[in-house]
Amino acid sequence: MISREFLQRIPIFEKLSPPDFDVLANLWKPRKLRKSEVLFRFGEIGTSMVVIEEGMIEISVPVESQRKEMQISVLHEGEFVGELALIDGLPRTATARALERCRVQEMKRDAFINFLLERPTVAISMMSEMGKRLRATNELVQSLASKNVNEEIEERLTFGERLSDKIAEFGGSWVFISAFMLFLVLWMIVNSLQLWFKPFDEFPFIFLNLMLSCLAALQAPIIMMSQNRSQKKDRLKAELDYQVNLKSELMIQQLHVKFDELRGNEIHDMHSALQAHIQQLKGRLQELEDHVGAKVSSS
Repeated sequence: MISREFLQRIPIFEKLSPPDFDVLANLWKPRKLRKSEVLFRFGEIGTSMVVIEEGMIEISVPVESQRKEMQISVLHEGEFVGELALIDGLPRTATARALERCRVQEMKRDAFINFLLERPTVAISMMSEMGKRLRATNELVQSLASKNVNEEIEERLTFGERLSDKIAEFGGSWVFISAFMLFLVLWMIVNSLQLWFKPFDEFPFIFLNLMLSCLAALQAPIIMMSQNRSQKKDRLKAELDYQVNLKSELMIQQLHVKFDELRGNEIHDMHSALQAHIQQLKGRLQELEDHVGAKVSSS
């Protein structure tokens, strides 16, 4: 049987009273999973919640464009999955598969619903906690979407990395090209004309070639350092975009499910109202027939 201390670590259960914990602990049943065994698949109707006691479970979602599944997280000992299925009983939004031999505790939705029907205050407390988790997820998506990659990398740069970026930026500008060409021309003129002193680097300018070789040898690794950081920036940006897109896609799928549910409820309500209106019309028609019949019989 699952312990009360373990249940208290699950956010949606943390505010329950000790008597409620005792009852809830008896609703869990142990289950063992083989390696690569599927706990539930995407699209299946959710009927239970699972808490991992031992092992790892992979959570993945299907990618229609690539016709394969994409891993979005790996759950370890002490973590749980499927808590939303206890409330709505809607189709699963992901696939859960054991990465190794696992031992889990499973609670069925029917037993949990009966538990809530007997304790309305527990249901309100759980709804409040799930609302907080939904707000936290929305804030996470917004924070990921609003991250500035340039600012984030700028905060991590050391003095040497900043200096190499400045040198690489200056070395790839027209200002550097113009200044360097002017320096070369002046060097050649000064060392070509014998005026009041003897040239210190006569033609073919061996010392100038040595300086140019040293400059090229130093400039190449500095530019490579800057390019490596540019690649790191691109990878970080791609990772943030992937996280935002993935979370947005999952939220859109959930919204579609909610819209379908609301549409179904709306159609059901309209059908019920139409049936009630038809019954009222039938009642009035019957009253009218009775009234006409009474007049005919009296006459």
